[in-house]
Amino acid sequence: MSFFRPTSESSLSATPAEAVPPVAGSPDAEVRVQRTSEILGEAIMDSVSSVRDSLPKEHRTHFETLRQEIIDFTKAQGISKESLGKPDLLREATCKLSTPDLERLADLLERFEHLVKYKEPKKEDYTEALEYAEEFYHLREQYTSQVSLLEQVSILKEGAILGIDNKKYPIPTLEQIAMRLFERRETLRTKHDQGFTKLLLQIQKG
Repeated sequence: MSFFRPTSESSLSATPAEAVPPVAGSPDAEVRVQRTSEILGEAIMDSVSSVRDSLPKEHRTHFETLRQEIIDFTKAQGISKESLGKPDLLREATCKLSTPDLERLADLLERFEHLVKYKEPKKEDYTEALEYAEEFYHLREQYTSQVSLLEQVSILKEGAILGIDNKKYPIPTLEQIAMRLFERRETLRTKHDQGFTKLLLQIQKG
């Protein structure tokens, strides 16, 4: 697997109804919450491992992060985890939420539903990650520079590196690396504060 890592000792692995964008005060928020409830019972409660493992490796950490965010948010609102997979219970619980909280829950559930159904995060999820990676690591500049260098020396061809085993190893996209940095921002904060902001694109097998 390809990945970026800070140039310190620690490394960083590079892991259908159309969703309606949230509108402040929208009466459709409750409908959006209800629509996503069926898929949540399995993904959040019953078959977490199988659902997570069905995703590409680079998105599994995002699955866990988003799943936990939903659990923490609903717990803070007094909504039991069991209610997430049962439309009737969820309807009863969400009717007590304020409009902003209902919109927030609808957004979280739709992002999670999109990840499970389409095996990749919504575009909006990448936006926040890209903004973070650009602010703290100037990721786009580093990524472009290293990709160009690898192409110039013929190590990288058509987005992949040929290993000594004659297998092709695709490099991660800019968005995938940004997502990994964003998901591990708390773990990497100390290294960043120590000045480890240089990232190195490399190949890791296995």
